[in-house]
Amino acid sequence: MSEKPLMVVAKFIAKPGKADELQTVLIRCIEPSRDESGCLHYDLYRSLEDQNTFLFHESWRNQASIDRHGEQPHFKALLADVAPLLQQMPEIIIN
Repeated sequence: MSEKPLMVVAKFIAKPGKADELQTVLIRCIEPSRDESGCLHYDLYRSLEDQNTFLFHESWRNQASIDRHGEQPHFKALLADVAPLLQQMPEIIIN
């Protein structure tokens, strides 16, 4: 039995005046995440309507791949670096 790939959508909202700095931090996570063996795609989008809002749209081979992603140094650095730049905790949906 094969596992179904999982999609992740992660929404980040920057504090006023911190959007460009947040974008820089988020971009640093793209290439190392794409290089992970379980990553099928990993893209970042910035809202045209609200320049403070960013979305990661990701696909992973399975839940184990998502779990390994959460343990990677680049992901842990992302969480630490975005914390002071965010209006609220990121909203993450896994489907």
